[in-house]
Amino acid sequence: MSLPAGIFINGVTGEVPDANEHYIKTIGELRGLYRDVTAFDTYLRDCGDGPAYAVAGYRQADSDIIFGTTTMQPGKIGDEYFMTRGHYHVRRDCGEVYYTQSGHGVLLLQTREGETREVTMAPGVCAFIPPDWAHRSVNTGPEPLVFAWFCQATAGHDYGDILSHGMRKLAVERADTLAIVANPGF
Repeated sequence: MSLPAGIFINGVTGEVPDANEHYIKTIGELRGLYRDVTAFDTYLRDCGDGPAYAVAGYRQADSDIIFGTTTMQPGKIGDEYFMTRGHYHVRRDCGEVYYTQSGHGVLLLQTREGETREVTMAPGVCAFIPPDWAHRSVNTGPEPLVFAWFCQATAGHDYGDILSHGMRKLAVERADTLAIVANPGF
């Protein structure tokens, strides 16, 4: 039986002391997501295979809701900002919510039919991700991007389409500012 709980989330670091699920994605594990392969290899050679982002989740066994945080490091590969892998949900009827606690970024979204949208990620912004929209978070600032997420426990993650085709839009730096551009490799 699920019981009420008050779970602390550190809005600056993303730490969730009572988290019972954790994982870290390193830059090297994101091979194939960035369009500039030479810049990717150069980054790994010069900077090493450090963490790109960390996820801490909280799940009660009998609950239909899970939540947690993602803490994304700042940086770029070539002109592309650090990003998450991006995914659809296995259950196409499940949406998700991201609440940005600190840092700055952009949430790239797309439907399977080709519609795209972007949502600014800044402290206090709560982004609604409708069911069956792929989503990828991008850290566009100089400090870690920390956001809390909330979704259906059975939503699942479908990384296949994004890993094989990429996202239709890219978040890149142009003249020292964020630009959302069409992905030439899509």
